[in-house]
Amino acid sequence: MTFGIESDALPERERLRNTSGKSSAHVMAHRIRPREGKPYSERIAPLLSRAVLLMFSQPIKRKTMNDKNKNFSDILTPRLTVLGFGILLIFLAQASNSLAQTLPVGQPASSTPALGETDPTAGLMNPEIQAELEKAVAAFNASQFAEALEVLQALYEKFPELVPPRIVLAQWFAQANLGTAVRANLEMGTEEVPTDPEAFLLLGEISLRQGALTAAEALLIMAAERLDAYTLNPTRKENLSRSLRRVITDLHEVRQRWTQMEESIVRQIEADGRTSELLRKKGIAIFQQTRDAEAKAVLLEADRLDAESDETGLPADAVMSQLYILRGDRDAARTSLEAALTAHPNSREVLALLIQMNVHDDKLEEARELAEQLLADDPASHAFMRLRATIALYLDDFPTAERLFEALVLADPLETQNANGLALALGEQESPEKLRRALAYAIENVRRDPNNSEYLGTLGWVLFNAGQLEQAADALRQSAASGQINAATAYYLARLAIRTGQVAEARQLLNAAVQGGTPFAKRRDAVRLLESLEVLTR
Repeated sequence: MTFGIESDALPERERLRNTSGKSSAHVMAHRIRPREGKPYSERIAPLLSRAVLLMFSQPIKRKTMNDKNKNFSDILTPRLTVLGFGILLIFLAQASNSLAQTLPVGQPASSTPALGETDPTAGLMNPEIQAELEKAVAAFNASQFAEALEVLQALYEKFPELVPPRIVLAQWFAQANLGTAVRANLEMGTEEVPTDPEAFLLLGEISLRQGALTAAEALLIMAAERLDAYTLNPTRKENLSRSLRRVITDLHEVRQRWTQMEESIVRQIEADGRTSELLRKKGIAIFQQTRDAEAKAVLLEADRLDAESDETGLPADAVMSQLYILRGDRDAARTSLEAALTAHPNSREVLALLIQMNVHDDKLEEARELAEQLLADDPASHAFMRLRATIALYLDDFPTAERLFEALVLADPLETQNANGLALALGEQESPEKLRRALAYAIENVRRDPNNSEYLGTLGWVLFNAGQLEQAADALRQSAASGQINAATAYYLARLAIRTGQVAEARQLLNAAVQGGTPFAKRRDAVRLLESLEVLTR
């Protein structure tokens, strides 16, 4: 069965409806360095999410270190998004498909039309369409957005099988890093062409990546309904159907609907073909249903497929090690990782997993040596530079962390995780200038992503180190606003509680921080502080 194609779309849509209670085509944009062989939505979705996060809110008035009378809650809106050390492994696993290799941001749209599968008109290009698109691109690059829209609207009226104008503008705004306009145009697209599925699909994926799962599910249902009825462009329908199947699988994974995720992947394979990526996702879904041996077999099948196509993915034993860590079975995780190291002793991805395990086991010097080895072998790798910088934070080697994170920020100013690391490294050093810089990076990160609890926690910690306790309390409370406090924020709140004489509350927070077993940069400090408090209160 397929998703969203002909008569098979309705049964699949109903499957999505029935599970909700339990827990592109191509844009008509002339892309910057389009990447061949990838469907439109696989390229644009990360870019859309990144752009919306970067520019979602209007610029706020930055608080300075002397701005003690303003209420931080007036400019920050909380929503928890917990990110931990495991983000490093996600970053490494996805490094080959990073944003930098898909669509560069901060540049104007190119006037060179895409060809082949990336053709935004799905094979309908003709001299008239070409000329009008070039006219729209020129207007857009001159910041004459209304004129660009008028050209696109006239073109769409004449050729309704093309992509609706607002979706075209959304992609161009994303490429130009004007993220506020991205979502605005997608929203207007649902009003102006309410029968077209693509705006609903993209908004659904953006909502999914931002953690708004109920909204994402509702939007994807609406996209499926419209895709079922869409007949204007069969090629576009096929591409959108492929994208919708992928996003539905992602939704089931985030919702932890493992049975539905497995079924969705089976349908993806039937419709789109077998890939190692899909097989690995299937293996994960099967593992989560406690069918470990079957999961391992599927992951080995993914390895074989990689070998046949001369590609490289995370080996089966390495994936199993990660899954066992998530399950809490450390012995099985280490056994699987040792098997992966035996079979792939030179795999950088497997060595990165070993670093993660060493950090989790508080073997930080061993982790540092391995990270330095990886970085020496590939000094241009941003992933390994970031890994080494993060371990430097864990070891309180703040000058090294500062140097590496600063290089990463200079290389990619839009990557907020690097800016977050730099803020932490600068904020730990006894220099007023570095504290001012740390605060500037922390505030900018929160401005770009106001709902990210990790960035709010970093802001609170930098404010604490700057002696701005009231503002620090505001930011940290917002970081913990959902009631689920990550380990780093718990430690920051404990330090604040001690400073304000709330020792009992501090002990509770420190216990929560260290008992969860989650690695975080201040874990050693948290353990020592908890031990000293227990001695004092005996």
